[in-house]
Amino acid sequence: MSDTINYIIYDTLEDALVKADAEGLRRGFAYHKVGGGTTRYSTYPKETSSGKFALVVDGYELTTDEESKITTTVTFPTPPEA
Repeated sequence: MSDTINYIIYDTLEDALVKADAEGLRRGFAYHKVGGGTTRYSTYPKETSSGKFALVVDGYELTTDEESKITTTVTFPTPPEA
């Protein structure tokens, strides 16, 4: 089993959420089936160091175009020290 995480990088949070929402619908999560519930997204985008948004897409149904955009290297901001 591979420990590689596959991401697609989106310019905006909104663009990333469109894909995450579509995947939740495809998987039949409660939010989409009954209009409520706690599960809407399989994964949620995380902001990168460059201000874009990385979405983990492992297990997602992807188009050929989306597959060509997969990256396994993402840099996230370093959390501030407490």
